[in-house]
Amino acid sequence: MHSMTRTAAIRQSVHELHRLGDVADELLGALVELEQRVHRASSHYDTGPWRVENFARDLPGKRELSLVAMASGKPIGFLIASRCPDGAHIHRVATDPRHQGLGIASRLLALLLARASGVVTLICDPHNQSALAVYARAGFRVTGTTPEGKLSLATGTPFHR
Repeated sequence: MHSMTRTAAIRQSVHELHRLGDVADELLGALVELEQRVHRASSHYDTGPWRVENFARDLPGKRELSLVAMASGKPIGFLIASRCPDGAHIHRVATDPRHQGLGIASRLLALLLARASGVVTLICDPHNQSALAVYARAGFRVTGTTPEGKLSLATGTPFHR
């Protein structure tokens, strides 16, 4: 019963989704801390957690496309994306381990897909089955493998002239 109440309270409190450009300056430290928690909790996330420089790096469309999920004034998830010639590329999706399984990543993906035009791409570790399931539900499909053995995923079909 206690976990049901906690889950309901968290779902209700996750009502704030912000563009990174609107909150980056005041939340940079909190985003780095969230990234470190996610990295410690996952064996499939990446070789190392992002640092301040990664979040602060200026990329085309990053401040407009990237999103932060907030609960009680703190970030509990984020999606970092930028524009590319055929659409957008997702660089990072993360949800606080204490809030995973509540649909936060799915909400972030849905909002990005509604805002982005063209094909949206990302790279994922083939062993990260929970992330692959979220991406599949959002409409991504595997399009190839990187030289490092990670999966390339994309939505839609690229438009070629």
